[in-house]
Amino acid sequence: MSIFQQATARIHADHVKSGFRAFAADLFARDQITMADYVAILGGNALNYLTPDKSGLFLDMTTGTDASTLAGIYSRAKYGSVSDIHYLARELIDYLCRELDSSDSQWSNLFRNAKACGDTVVMMTTGWRNVPSMANVLYQIVVEEVNVKLAHMALPTIINVKLPRIAPPCEDYAILSIEERERVNLIQDHVIPAENFYRWSGVHVIFGDDVLVTGSTADKVLFESMHCGAKSFRAIYPVAIDPRVALSDASVEDRLNNVVVGEMLDDTLADLLSWPDYQPILRTLRLLFGEGNRESLAAFLPKVPASTWLRLYKSALGNEFLGQAQCTQSLMILMAYLTELGLLNADGRAMCQ
Repeated sequence: MSIFQQATARIHADHVKSGFRAFAADLFARDQITMADYVAILGGNALNYLTPDKSGLFLDMTTGTDASTLAGIYSRAKYGSVSDIHYLARELIDYLCRELDSSDSQWSNLFRNAKACGDTVVMMTTGWRNVPSMANVLYQIVVEEVNVKLAHMALPTIINVKLPRIAPPCEDYAILSIEERERVNLIQDHVIPAENFYRWSGVHVIFGDDVLVTGSTADKVLFESMHCGAKSFRAIYPVAIDPRVALSDASVEDRLNNVVVGEMLDDTLADLLSWPDYQPILRTLRLLFGEGNRESLAAFLPKVPASTWLRLYKSALGNEFLGQAQCTQSLMILMAYLTELGLLNADGRAMCQ
C-alpha cells in the first residue's frame, strides 16, 4: 500500500511502463483499495462506476443498484444522440464547476497554480480523422461551458487541442483485448504533440474520454505528454468499468456500447439520427454502412431526414469509407437515393443550394 500511495501522490511517465495499472487492479480485486482509488491511479477521475452482472445488465458499483438508465444514455450517446451527449456533458460540467468552487480540490489547485505560474491547461480527447467520436463532441461542449466558469473566476481557460489521426482508426477497437489495443495505439491511434508543444510555457494536460476500460489510450497520452515535458496530467471520464472485468475481457466496452443501440438499423437508431442538430459520429457510420446492414439499408433510408443522410454521406467520404470494400456498396445505395432526391449530381457531389 505504501508503494501505491507514493506512486499516486506524484505521477511520472515511467509509471505507465512499470505495470502500475495492473498492480492497482490487483489491489482493488483484493479489496485493498476502492474503485475511486483505482480510477485515480495515473491521474484518473470518473463520475460513475459500472460493472456487469451475470445476466449482462450493468450495475452501479457504488450502490449496487440497476444502472440500466445510465447505460442506455451512454449507449445512445456513443452513436451521436444529441440529448444523451448533452446529459453526460452536463454531469461533467457540474462536477468540474463544483470542484472549482472547492478551494482545496485537485481541480481548483490545478487552475490556481497554473495562473500563479503563467502556465497553460489543455484538453486532449481521442484522436479523430475528419469525423469525430462521441468523446470529441462531448468534451467540446464541456470545455466551452467550463471556460465560462473559469473566465468569471479569473483563472486560465482550457485550450481544446484536437488530436489528429493519420491512419484510419481501428474499426473494432471496443472488442479488442488489452494486448491488441496496445498494438493499435502504437501505430493507428492519435498523434500526440511532441517536445516543441511544451517548450515555451508550462503545460498541464487533461485527457477526456467517454469511458475508462483498460486505460490503454489514457496511459499512452500520459506517457507521451509527460515524457515530452507536460507539467501534470489528469484524465476524466463520465464512466469507468470494473477493472476485474475490463482487464480480463475488454469486450465489455462493446456490450456497454450496444445496451440500447445494437447492430441493427431500427427505430431507436432512426430516432437519434432524426434530431435536427444530429452530429455524424464515426461509430454510427460503421454501423450504417458496414456489410452487416447492407441488405436493410434501402428500406431504412426513408426513416431518416434526407438532410441527415447528406451529412452522413459527406462524413463517410471524408473518412475514405468509399474506398473500404465493406462500405462501398452501401454508400453506392445511399448515393443513388440522394441523387434521386436531387441532393447529389451525377458525379456524386452535393448540389448547390
